[in-house]
Amino acid sequence: MRLLFVNYEFPPLGGGAAYASIATARELVSMGHQVDFLTTASRGKTVTEAIDGVRVHRVRSYRRGVHESSVLGALSFVALAARHLRLLARENHYDAYHYYFGLPTALLSRVPGAHRHRPYLVSLRGSDVPGYDPALAWLHRLMWPITRRIWRDAYWVVANSRALRALALLSAPRLSIEVIANGAAESAVIPSSRRTGTQLRVLTVSRLIVRKGLDTLISALARVQRPDLFLDIAGDGPIRASLERLAVSIGVADRVRFHGFLDARALARLRAQADIFVLASVAESCSMALLEAMAAGLPLIATRVGGTIELVEHGYNGLLVDAHNADALGAALETLAGDPAQRQRFAEANRRLVRERFSWNSIARQYESLFERSLEPRTCEVAATGQAEQAPRHHRRIRK
Repeated sequence: MRLLFVNYEFPPLGGGAAYASIATARELVSMGHQVDFLTTASRGKTVTEAIDGVRVHRVRSYRRGVHESSVLGALSFVALAARHLRLLARENHYDAYHYYFGLPTALLSRVPGAHRHRPYLVSLRGSDVPGYDPALAWLHRLMWPITRRIWRDAYWVVANSRALRALALLSAPRLSIEVIANGAAESAVIPSSRRTGTQLRVLTVSRLIVRKGLDTLISALARVQRPDLFLDIAGDGPIRASLERLAVSIGVADRVRFHGFLDARALARLRAQADIFVLASVAESCSMALLEAMAAGLPLIATRVGGTIELVEHGYNGLLVDAHNADALGAALETLAGDPAQRQRFAEANRRLVRERFSWNSIARQYESLFERSLEPRTCEVAATGQAEQAPRHHRRIRK
């Protein structure tokens, strides 16, 4: 198959969806498919290059930072990518298209051109679903007539967790939505601090935004009566300064290290030094950071929200606590910090789960199946003529 992936975020720009989209594209190439990728240009990158067989085409757009893209920045990608999308479609005759994010990326499915005659898949990631991020409620109200048409005309709509599908169905209850999670590559590196060292290191990896609950995590650290427990925060974002002030004000600044944005190699080294991974979000669809921690064999503490409860089973591969509850999170940190045997059991379970359920090969094969099914000839009998005609691509997907 000849496929075009489109995502307004691409490593190092963006979050989990950026890494998930290129990982899936790479895996499909390794399975024998041709995959092109249309995305945003980042500093120092060429306009066009091949990455592990994926042909990446970049266009300029406005961004505030590596982890920040305003509404204006997201829409600038759509405006500037439209011409490139039409050119690529005309030159390469793709069999199908894969848009990551219903908004803004899949707005490109409305642009006139050859691609309008081919099936497309929309991958919902979280912020593009009404109700996921209260700060975007105004935008979803404004854009809902267009969003509804994008979802309706897609051959497939895919959510990355059952929780996100349930949320999307509140807005479009008659729509059929598939679920395909994110994946991870199992790490061959076993965190070294489990074998040596006197410090216990807690790691979190996320954008520094309110939704990630980092204020709760820092507050929880202050409740743990263990001076040997240290917190590493990898990532950047608009609330970094306020989080640093919080750490100072509650007396844990000497045990919290803000690493800022880190590339994949630096993150791997940080995971190799960690003993516990924490995700304190107040909303999540399917966290790539969590899956990568699982692949690295880290025990988990996470909040009982969204798709996280589909990845973490309390007492089996991690501990679950309520969001916004610093006391409960502190107690969970105390529990795991004081029980190395439980940490090891959780670590082994997580590596096993990634191997058996969340490998990128498994994820790519699920997408491959949807693309193949979108290309199957589908006919309906026309009583008046006795001949067959092609059914509208979206009719099969609407619940009657």
